[in-house]
Amino acid sequence: MKIIISRTDKIGDLILSIPSFFMAKKMYPEAEIILLVRNYNYEIVKNLPYVDRVYKIDDFRQEELLEKIKYFNADIFVALYNDSYIAKLAKASGAKKRIGPISKLSSFFAFNHGVYQKRSKSVKNEADYNLDLIRKIDPEKFDELFEKETKIYLEKNHREVAERFFKENNIGEKPLVVNPFMGGSAKNITDDQYVSLLQKIYDRVENLNIIITCHISEEERGQNIINKIGRERVYLFANGGSLLNLAAVIERGKVYFGGSTGPTHIAGSLQKNIVAIYPNKKTQSPTRWGVYNNPNVSYVVPDRPERKMKEDYSHKYFDSYDESVEKEILDLLEEKL
Repeated sequence: MKIIISRTDKIGDLILSIPSFFMAKKMYPEAEIILLVRNYNYEIVKNLPYVDRVYKIDDFRQEELLEKIKYFNADIFVALYNDSYIAKLAKASGAKKRIGPISKLSSFFAFNHGVYQKRSKSVKNEADYNLDLIRKIDPEKFDELFEKETKIYLEKNHREVAERFFKENNIGEKPLVVNPFMGGSAKNITDDQYVSLLQKIYDRVENLNIIITCHISEEERGQNIINKIGRERVYLFANGGSLLNLAAVIERGKVYFGGSTGPTHIAGSLQKNIVAIYPNKKTQSPTRWGVYNNPNVSYVVPDRPERKMKEDYSHKYFDSYDESVEKEILDLLEEKL
């Protein structure tokens, strides 16, 4: 048996799909599990022991992959995320059982075992929505064997990158790791608010080391934050290599702080202690996009209903972030550090 599973959007979305990849293999240990992912997510899934093959869809022209996919001879195609291209791939695969979320018009024609999920209602975690699609293959077998697995696998070379970074900068054990930058899919606090927050936690916690992480494209912005913080033991890890290099740095931290973004989910899969700042909006909330299967997460939601603060979701940054929210974050960080 061959099972194709596609998840072709962002980093956090992919990490919340790992439990689904695992369950497909647990249900069918003899099956070949084939993943379709984006280039930037390849490193995350290539080492998963229950995945047999990974294809980066960016390596192919659309027409090329639409032609090639039928030669995979898949028995089952599961689209954990659907767009018009994935719908075409599902149909072109020739799989007898094609499973995906039913929403857009293209999905009605692509999936002969579609699932009405209404994800926009955001009543559960994205990982659970994904697992519902895997369950559709065989609900009885799924329920009998169900187990949560979210682990990502680092290689020796990734940990060597982190080791070198720590040694070169003489970074102490168990630092605070902070990822201040996001792709814009959810609200965040401003760079200056990060500066204020990190100055205060640095001054509160004795001998604290802080690592700010970012992609190499944000290096200048990250350095500006460090310059404004103006403290000694604050370091920048601007990653231009494998995404798992970043994971290896996060792994060595004691506590992680960030918003609703890919690195936060990486920290979650590594079972780190996390303080995360999230919006209250249903489609961006911890209920829908929170870290999965990690009990060590504390969420701070500036616009939660009991605060009775007005939040304009056309704005990139929180309108409701103020000194009381900053104090809430500081107290949580200090407690975990």
